[in-house]
Amino acid sequence: MSPVDLVAHLLVLLSFAAPQSSAGAPPRAGDLFTEIYQRGIVKQKTMKSIRANFTETTVSTLLVKPIVARGTVIAAPPLMVKMSYTEPEMKTVTIDGRSLVIVWPGRNERQQIDITQTKQRIDKYFTNASVDELRKLFEITAEPDPVLRRADRVTMTSKRRQLKAGLQQLELWIDRERDVLVQMRLSFPDGDKKTIVLDDIAVNVPVSDDTFRP
Repeated sequence: MSPVDLVAHLLVLLSFAAPQSSAGAPPRAGDLFTEIYQRGIVKQKTMKSIRANFTETTVSTLLVKPIVARGTVIAAPPLMVKMSYTEPEMKTVTIDGRSLVIVWPGRNERQQIDITQTKQRIDKYFTNASVDELRKLFEITAEPDPVLRRADRVTMTSKRRQLKAGLQQLELWIDRERDVLVQMRLSFPDGDKKTIVLDDIAVNVPVSDDTFRP
């Protein structure tokens, strides 16, 4: 599972705030993660699409300094997403649930990747997982973020070796007033990190098949 398709998958999934499944034990007193999860299920029922600007920062042991990219993302369930990068190089990353297409207009290059197996893993570990199942897969903590005052921070650290091979830790920042994802950070086993900050978020914007055309 490459960082590119993982990021795009998680953006569309987590932008809609919660997995599909609502099974699991009721919230325990002081269990913020379960409260966020349940709020997300309610929010998800009213969301048809989401659009936002993003800033993506990649930190790697192979880089002298971080790479900062910017652009816009638009997503719609069940798994439609288009990330349009404007800097440092123009490109688009488009997902339709079966394939991921990357286009570099300036290079006149196009790459298409079959993501059916990746989608199955995402469904297994996120989309179809209940709160209890998520806790079996990850060490999970949730707390109000001291810097992003309106957001709660959820930290999910992989427990299983198969998960750790692709993703060491996932951090999510959820706006508690709007119940939408505003920031995410992925930490990989090799020490690399990718942080995506979303702003100017708009929900239920008009979309069509042309919206997600590569």
